[in-house]
Amino acid sequence: MVKPFLASMDVFRLPADQVGGHAALPELSSLEQLRVLLAGLDLSQEAFALTDLATGRCLDCNPVAHQRLGFSRETYLELGLAGLQADPEHDAAWLKRQLQGCSAGQAGSFLTRHRCSDGTAIDVLVRFQLMQISGRELLLTMHRDSTALVEATARSERLNQLLLDAEALSQIGSWELVHATGELLWSQGAHRIFETTAAAFSPTYEAFLAVVHPEDRQLVREAFEESVLRGEPYQVNHRLLCSDGRIKVVQERGSTRYDEHGKPLRSIGTVQDITRLAEAEAELERAAYTDPLTKLPNRQAAVRHLAELCAETAQLAPAGLAVLNLDVDQFQAINDSFGTVAGDRLLLSIATTLRRDLPASAFLARLESDEFLVLVPGSAVAAEQLARRIQHDLIHSSQRDPTMPLLPSVSIGVSHCTNAGGDSLALLQAANTALMEAKRKGKGGFCLYSDAISERIRQRVSLEAELQEAIALEAFHLVFQPQVNRRGAMVGAEVLLRWHDQRGVPVSPAEFIPLAEQSGLIHTISAWVVEQTSRQVRAWLDRGLAVPPLAINLSAVQFGLPEGQLVGSLLEIIGRYGLEPRAFELEVTETALLDHLELCREASLALSAAGFSLAIDDFGTGYASMVNLRSLPVHTIKIDSSFVQRMNGDSVDRAIVNGMVRLAHDLNMVALAEGVETDQQWQQLLDFGCDCFQGYLFDRPLSAEAFAARLAAAM
Repeated sequence: MVKPFLASMDVFRLPADQVGGHAALPELSSLEQLRVLLAGLDLSQEAFALTDLATGRCLDCNPVAHQRLGFSRETYLELGLAGLQADPEHDAAWLKRQLQGCSAGQAGSFLTRHRCSDGTAIDVLVRFQLMQISGRELLLTMHRDSTALVEATARSERLNQLLLDAEALSQIGSWELVHATGELLWSQGAHRIFETTAAAFSPTYEAFLAVVHPEDRQLVREAFEESVLRGEPYQVNHRLLCSDGRIKVVQERGSTRYDEHGKPLRSIGTVQDITRLAEAEAELERAAYTDPLTKLPNRQAAVRHLAELCAETAQLAPAGLAVLNLDVDQFQAINDSFGTVAGDRLLLSIATTLRRDLPASAFLARLESDEFLVLVPGSAVAAEQLARRIQHDLIHSSQRDPTMPLLPSVSIGVSHCTNAGGDSLALLQAANTALMEAKRKGKGGFCLYSDAISERIRQRVSLEAELQEAIALEAFHLVFQPQVNRRGAMVGAEVLLRWHDQRGVPVSPAEFIPLAEQSGLIHTISAWVVEQTSRQVRAWLDRGLAVPPLAINLSAVQFGLPEGQLVGSLLEIIGRYGLEPRAFELEVTETALLDHLELCREASLALSAAGFSLAIDDFGTGYASMVNLRSLPVHTIKIDSSFVQRMNGDSVDRAIVNGMVRLAHDLNMVALAEGVETDQQWQQLLDFGCDCFQGYLFDRPLSAEAFAARLAAAM
């Protein structure tokens, strides 16, 4: 029977009634009937052949069959189906295997290659039907040129393999969700990422969510649902929790297609394993936001965290947020004296102590070099208590560490905020401003920021700018206050620097000299004082005046200059005017001397060796020890005016002054009392045996002209 085969091949276009979608064909009882039937069909574009299975001979074919291959009809019939095979593996046995299992009336198909008369070959699709006519087994075949189909199939297979390889290489999988049925399809790459197989796992949206890390499920669900609702693509990074506890990080992207009514039809998307990328990014972030020495968060991390805290009301209420800015006192000196290894060890010790002592709610960071930052919820009072405890614990922790070169102290500035949404950078700057104010007070200082502090600093900055301009314009001038002996005869004078600001208001040296020291301008100012004093002395000497030794104040900052630079600069200046070091006495305050004892000792020895006389100014305010005094080449001790002026009303101060005079004499030094304003004070000092005196009782500071007149009168 040929009915099933012919009905399935619509290219035959049989002009017959349709029955159930199949053509109704007459029963065939002879080969001639079949030939007549085929000859009457419009098969001008299709190749077909009829083969006797028993003999393997081709009984008939249409012109398309042999012409397509370039053979004559006779040659085509002689070659038969087996002889046309161009694929060496498609032999008679292979053909037999393709037909096995088919009985009469059954159809099938296979792909093979047929050779052409010119030696080339084409791909063909062979569709066949087995039939029995008059007791003979016949094979009716139709041959279609499938070159394009084979090429398209091969290209499709290559593209599919390329997609699979690309998914594997890029750790990407794809998926499709059908909204009407809830069916979720995963590609091979998606199964690989989720560590499942298509055979063992049927994905559903809920099953997918079950693999998502519990902390990320809400994020993923909201991202997908909002995308479907808004009709916009989405992208979300989230974690997967593997069955063995491992964590994967994936990036999911997707979009949704809709029907004409806006109803979602299907969502498609990709999922990519970005675990390594996420780990690399995390490592880069750790490097970008971590201090390499202490492993604490760095400045960038602190700024970011502070901004987050300031934006969250819950973090600040009810007591607020305190920012503690810590700085190690004289850390550069530690590095210079003991080396950077010791400095790093000290910083690590401080970081360890802070980690141990700070409350769990505190955030600790190392901003840079020797500067740390603490963010802690609480009141300003609690912050001050914490700061004091930190200062105490750091010193005592270092006492227990024998590797520490010295006992470190820290200065701490604190700012405080009670309102959420505050300016984090302003809060950080306020803490730094308070730190600068604390350091100005000396080692181990503490300061809580206030607007008054900010105003003082603003004024100080303004004053520094004016000071720089005054240096450039040489707007200073010198005055000279006489010093007398026990008989009241002038034996010397102190050179004093005076400055009036732009408004003509006098600025106290107690205000602008510390500022000059902090800014480094003191070197320029001191050089100007020595230069002007030397020029003035030269002018007086040229007028024939007898000039006594002049006392010039030096800053302890100058004692920190590189070895030999201070002595060299002084000798160079006075040498230009033909003067000798014995014409001057150099003064340094006792407090500065004690704060920089080693530097001052070395510089003092060098100055004394060069011929300069040295004096300790404001003696009694710093409580210098006998050992320190004996180790310095000091000629004069200047008793501070505060003791002299309280002497008559306080027996304790009288005893102190008397003791200082005796101490000076015991050390073979000259005792000079400052601030002598009354005869009673002078008489008391004379009774104590004081050697020299300076104060309004004898003369106020004099201009150069007035001092010259005083010199002339004494001749």
